Amino acid sequence: MKEKILLVEDDINTLNGLAEILEDESFEITKAKNARQALAAMEKGTFEVVLMDYLLPDQDGLALSKMVLEKNQDIKIIMMTAFGTVKNAVDAMKMGIYDYLTKPINLDELLIILRRALQEHRLIRENQSLKSKLNNKYRFDNIIGVSGKMQQVFQKVAKVAQSDATVLIRGESGTGKELIARAIHYQSKQQGQSLVEINCASIPENLLESELFGHEKGAFTGAYKMKKGKFEVAHNGTLFLDEIGELPLSLQAKLLRVLQEKRFNRVGGVDNIEVNVRLIAATNADLEQKMTSGEFREDLYYRLNVIPIIIPPLRERLEDIGPLTDHFIDKYADKESRLLKGITDDARKTLLAYEWPGNVRELENAIENAVVMCEGDHIESEDLPGYLKGKKNTASSPLMDIVMDDNELGYKDKLEACEREIIRQALIENDNNKTRAAKNLGFTLRTLRNKVKKYNL
Repeated sequence: MKEKILLVEDDINTLNGLAEILEDESFEITKAKNARQALAAMEKGTFEVVLMDYLLPDQDGLALSKMVLEKNQDIKIIMMTAFGTVKNAVDAMKMGIYDYLTKPINLDELLIILRRALQEHRLIRENQSLKSKLNNKYRFDNIIGVSGKMQQVFQKVAKVAQSDATVLIRGESGTGKELIARAIHYQSKQQGQSLVEINCASIPENLLESELFGHEKGAFTGAYKMKKGKFEVAHNGTLFLDEIGELPLSLQAKLLRVLQEKRFNRVGGVDNIEVNVRLIAATNADLEQKMTSGEFREDLYYRLNVIPIIIPPLRERLEDIGPLTDHFIDKYADKESRLLKGITDDARKTLLAYEWPGNVRELENAIENAVVMCEGDHIESEDLPGYLKGKKNTASSPLMDIVMDDNELGYKDKLEACEREIIRQALIENDNNKTRAAKNLGFTLRTLRNKVKKYNL
């Protein structure tokens, strides 16, 4: 595909002459004789470079450049003028104009500058594309996960969000079940409506029914006025019931009725209230065991478990520890107004060796602690909470476990995941000095640069 250049020149001979030369160089040229035509052309199409005269009949080049850059800050502008002055050049560069040429134009110089500008524009566009792909691949609504298991979760969330089906999110405490619930809501057609959250374990049993379904005035001592419950508040939106395994048996029947009939009564009320609510539930409990012991209704379980989403524990996705660690360092260094460059290799090994029973939440707390305690520009092993050095992960080689255990990834993807993490660590340890990092990795500098570009590091 030909690269597009907008040529703005009021002298018709110069305009046609330059257009002919540039078209011979395989560029697609759009011509404009003044600022008005140039702006009209930009409304109709996109351009990589604008090559413009400084003196135009209806606007000077600097004023036009300002309008062009407001429309597209990534576009490259090359200014031409027969009245070149140092002041004009300085003013142009301050505005963000790419380069400045004086007339008569040296064609060889013009082509060199033009090709350099196009190359930089391509790099910017490729970088933006890579970032977009990486954000889609490795992040989902601020949930970080590069592992194959988390990618599976993200794919399922994207599909589930498009339906109204009830979702049951399961996983250990601290794995981020509430983040997944929010991701489903904000990717769904209910995203413009309310997301109402309630933790079934944090509210006393005698108050939970009122919280969920509301109550009428005088329904019980202290009910001085009518109160809407969470189901009513979430009408046409999403209701997230966290720790659903702790819901008392007495309320499970009423919840089942709402799911089946889409209506309920407030506490102390007789009128049926109809609601349209998308329900998402979450639990870290063994619901199957609770059904066996009679603590959880089997019929409710099947109503909730329409689409199950399992969040793997952190110890089963060790490749996520590195990106999560870097994310939390940035987050808490910013919060504490600290200038931290990263974490040492020894400290990172300590994090990889730990079992993380508290999962991502525990990792976040550990990194916040380390950021506060750190006195240098890198987090050291000594800055991490002491208990991390006690409970060891039984894996002898975390990276090999990633490669061997993740059956959802092909060998090529597994190799790339490991290589990306190793290169990222090498860059961190060498303060992003690519020459030193390449030497330590046994790469040529060119090879390292290509891999940094490939992995967007």
